[in-house]
Amino acid sequence: MSVYTSINTQSLSKYDQVDWLLHNDAQLSLDSPAFQAMHCFNVIPAQVIEGSINLNEAALILDKTHIRTSFVIDQQSLIQGMISRARLSSRHILKIATKLRLKRHELTVSQVMITLPQLHSISSHIVTQLQIGDILKTMESAGHEYLLVTDEENGQLCGYFDLINLSKMIKRPLNQAKQANTFSEIVDSLWHHTEI
Repeated sequence: MSVYTSINTQSLSKYDQVDWLLHNDAQLSLDSPAFQAMHCFNVIPAQVIEGSINLNEAALILDKTHIRTSFVIDQQSLIQGMISRARLSSRHILKIATKLRLKRHELTVSQVMITLPQLHSISSHIVTQLQIGDILKTMESAGHEYLLVTDEENGQLCGYFDLINLSKMIKRPLNQAKQANTFSEIVDSLWHHTEI
């Protein structure tokens, strides 16, 4: 015999759903707890794309799933990096195509992604002690598009911060202060900000 009980429910039709969704991010500010702006995998599982697919297929997947960012995996389902809609439509792609002497449609996701060694992380324990402003300053000053969050106990990824989403959530323009060492890096940074 079951020890569980059934509870009474209410129809969602009594709520204004649009208003409810819009107010979710409207309350966030630089002083809000950082975890409120984190993409948490126990709430929304990580989106993955195979690195071997071409850029048009990747863009279609991201558009159809309404997800801005995805992890890139290899044939063994191991994470290799990250890709975003902004990166797929950026001029950065043309630079890579020229360097590899390929046409855009010949490029694969693994050739244009942000690779795993380029990504940085912090522990979930630290996140609970920080505000959104702390995360934003960290990401802007280091030039990180993403900041991964790891669970100290099991060493696994449990979420990430997305710089563009953070900026949109708190309605604040980006201010990446990472020092550019070459003229090419300055141009890349300027193009990246105009495409955001």
